[in-house]
Amino acid sequence: MFGYIRPVKGELKVREFEAFRACYCGLCHALGGSYGAVARLILNFDFVFLAMLLWEDGGQPDYEFRRCLVSPFVKKRCCRVNAALERCAGYSVILAYWKLRDSARDETFFKRLAARAALILLKGAYKKASNRYVRFDAETRAALEELTCVESSSAPVSLDAAADKFARILSAASEGAAGGRERALEQVLYHTGRWIYITDACDDLKEDAARGSFNPVSARFGPGAGEGLSGEQTEMMRVTLAHSANLAGAAFELTGETVWTPVVRNILCLGMGAVCSSVLLRDENHIPRGKVLC
Repeated sequence: MFGYIRPVKGELKVREFEAFRACYCGLCHALGGSYGAVARLILNFDFVFLAMLLWEDGGQPDYEFRRCLVSPFVKKRCCRVNAALERCAGYSVILAYWKLRDSARDETFFKRLAARAALILLKGAYKKASNRYVRFDAETRAALEELTCVESSSAPVSLDAAADKFARILSAASEGAAGGRERALEQVLYHTGRWIYITDACDDLKEDAARGSFNPVSARFGPGAGEGLSGEQTEMMRVTLAHSANLAGAAFELTGETVWTPVVRNILCLGMGAVCSSVLLRDENHIPRGKVLC
């Protein structure tokens, strides 16, 4: 995943942001506890969003105070590891592993080397996660293989066809959700996955054009898009991204209230729009994907 899914901090209450940060730290500890220190490096905001959606415990989260490598002297409040965080940690490892496999094949020389080195370090964690979550691993692998075929096809590529393959990966994470939430969560994650794929393609337009790599937005608008989208093209991308965010938000309203509802609603209604604008307009508010909270 890519790190685009984040809340607008200024629109959260202090206790909501502190809870979000505690969930971030809790997921980091879940990754480290189950899959080793290297697995912590794959943590990003997208996975925290997934953990909040998969949360099934009623009431307030169970908090604890722990140290970590980022904060070795001061204990940070974090969510105690539970089923949702464990599940999200496993899904995170699987998604990161297959994304690295993709990068090791398609990126530039030095990025391929880095991806291959990361694959070696993550291999043990991936084996453990794939044994725990066999079906999710199979769904992820199959969808990425289909996506590779679509992207490498000599025939014209539909932006929606490519985005659909990636969206299916994320929607598979809803399997087995309790309380009759699976169908609604599947739709939330599907439309969020579509949004992530297209946003990432817009963000990588110039880089992909410079190295001659496939980009579904360039395939939609022609090679000239690599130099920048026109005003009309930018508006078309804004509308299609807003449509996906709205559909994800509408589906989320069917999942029922949890302790994370205000934060998730902030992400879907405000955060995704803010990131979309910063990516499309290339303004100074575009936040680096790897920003760390603690």
